[in-house]
Amino acid sequence: MARSPFARVFARAAGGPVNLGVAGAAVVGAVALASWPIAVLGGAAYAALVAVDITNSGFRRKVLSGRDERPTLPDPKTLEDPALKKAATAVATARAEIERVAKGVPDRIRKNVAGSLTATDELVGHAAALILRGDALARYLAKASRADATLEVDQLDALVAAATDDAARQQYALAAEAARARVKSLDDIAKAHQRILANLTRLVAALRGVPTSLVSLQALDDQASDSLTGNVSGDLERMNIELRAFEDTLATLVEVPT
Repeated sequence: MARSPFARVFARAAGGPVNLGVAGAAVVGAVALASWPIAVLGGAAYAALVAVDITNSGFRRKVLSGRDERPTLPDPKTLEDPALKKAATAVATARAEIERVAKGVPDRIRKNVAGSLTATDELVGHAAALILRGDALARYLAKASRADATLEVDQLDALVAAATDDAARQQYALAAEAARARVKSLDDIAKAHQRILANLTRLVAALRGVPTSLVSLQALDDQASDSLTGNVSGDLERMNIELRAFEDTLATLVEVPT
């Protein structure tokens, strides 16, 4: 019997490698430290990641259609982070300028720029994915207090130092270890957010350079045009490869977006 659409989406989300990796890491950490708080935190993170996938319209379309769709560029008005709003606006503006200039490319070099335009489309897809991921991280960081997390660590360390019972001291120490893990996760999320902004800045600069390259091609003879087109396409494709690797790195981050 064929599974319902919801069952297919739930199964893909529950069995996602990143989501299972979070759950597995929590189990290993809990066993190694004999700490049930770590297991609880890992279970909550896993459930949150599954819920995020299920409620994500792009993820549902990907599962139900069987196609790996790139996300579309979000409306800047839907973003909370000012830097991400600026990036989304800049990407949309650069893409519109590329499309405008591309329409005026003469037929003699149109075939030459096809690869560059394809690479440009992929860059815009990467920009959309990074902006959406960055927005999820920014929203979470806005609600999660690192100061409260570090205060909890200090309080638990004080309880460890003051405990006179060995069993109680051990439990306080495990709790303190889990609190430290939370602080580290917050720091990792903040670093990932910064790296997303840095990659978007570089991506925008690359997109803004494409129209100039397209116009330059029109002033060159066929041989020089072929050479410049190859250089532009190669640069854009290298950036796409780097961004794919960066997205894979981000996928290993334990995040709990809301």
